[in-house]
Amino acid sequence: MRMARVAALPGVALSIGVAACGGPFTRAGDLVVADAAGAVEAARGLVDEARANPDEPHVFLQPERLPASLRVPRLRYAHVHEDHVDLVLARNPDFEIGGRIWSRVHRPHRDQATKYPDIHFYTYDNDEPESPDNIR
Repeated sequence: MRMARVAALPGVALSIGVAACGGPFTRAGDLVVADAAGAVEAARGLVDEARANPDEPHVFLQPERLPASLRVPRLRYAHVHEDHVDLVLARNPDFEIGGRIWSRVHRPHRDQATKYPDIHFYTYDNDEPESPDNIR
């Protein structure tokens, strides 16, 4: 990512850099999935694999370690959980934003629907308590 140089206004340069990589400006429409059905199938397979091997670390997967259908544009990494996969598009130490694919059987949630069947948009803020609106 290139940062614009603004000598007199260093805060503006930082704002431009954050906007260029998404950050808090990332919205559900920014999630682009070329093969939605393939992505859902692949994500559910990763969840099934994690459930079958609970002692193996499946926490963070870099894009190159994912099936092609899950390598969405702007993907930073994927996080496999016991009942869903997060496709993290933006993060900082306090929040994550991205796409989420739930296993067939999962806990209640209030993630935002996207134009893709079975693919949702989520935000997670670690300063807030876990709830159906804020799932890790």
